Amino acid sequence: MCIVGRQKSSYVKERRGRAVKKLLLVALAAIGGLLVYRQIQADRAEQDLWTEATDSVPAGSGV
Repeated sequence: MCIVGRQKSSYVKERRGRAVKKLLLVALAAIGGLLVYRQIQADRAEQDLWTEATDSVPAGSGV
């Protein structure tokens, strides 16, 4: 009976280890996605700023 208990305990630890690894991968993917999203937003904001600064028609001219 002791052998069965050890095997079960080892099996539970192995499954728990896999679950932790999967959770870490999901967390890393989410962090990576967030960083990419923030970089895209920053690039869009910079592009909008350049578009506004180099626009040939002044803002508020009514044209």
